[in-house]
Amino acid sequence: MKAQEILLLQHDVKPVIRQGFYPHELQKIKTYCTNNKLHYSISNFKVLLVDDTQYSNKGTRISETDERPGMFFMYISKDETKAHLAKYFEMLNNHKDLGETLGYPECCTTYFIQNFSTNNSNPEHVPTNSYTNLTERQNDAAIISHFPCNSDCQQSIQMAKSYVDVLMKIDKEHTYQLLDSLQR
Repeated sequence: MKAQEILLLQHDVKPVIRQGFYPHELQKIKTYCTNNKLHYSISNFKVLLVDDTQYSNKGTRISETDERPGMFFMYISKDETKAHLAKYFEMLNNHKDLGETLGYPECCTTYFIQNFSTNNSNPEHVPTNSYTNLTERQNDAAIISHFPCNSDCQQSIQMAKSYVDVLMKIDKEHTYQLLDSLQR
């Protein structure tokens, strides 16, 4: 999904992406961004995953100097200001402006703000279509990177369709596999 997000950014269907990378990965991503004229900003904190899995929405912010193996968030964009704004809004826990900067639908950002909590770190819906299905993220399979306000959110579906259009141009076989894995 990290590669997918970067491709969508490079094909102008995402304004900014936010991804977590461990310290040993940062230099490769920095080099890739520089070589591809992408701007980035890196969080001033690390996130220590709370669950014992490779994929989790539960994390604890720790100091960037903490020795524990946390990941840094990188905010990547073709627009330098947007990359820095995303970092700034995250630092302030300003989910509304962060969601807007990342290009998420306002209805979905509002849903996230109202529903995400320590006790509900995965505010998913029962999937009704592959475009908004997030149940396979732990298997590196999803089209959208935000929590939709509902499974049939038209703005999220439209975004997902534009992402699928780009992915089809790059790798049809992989895109068909992705869509197939998200069928419910």
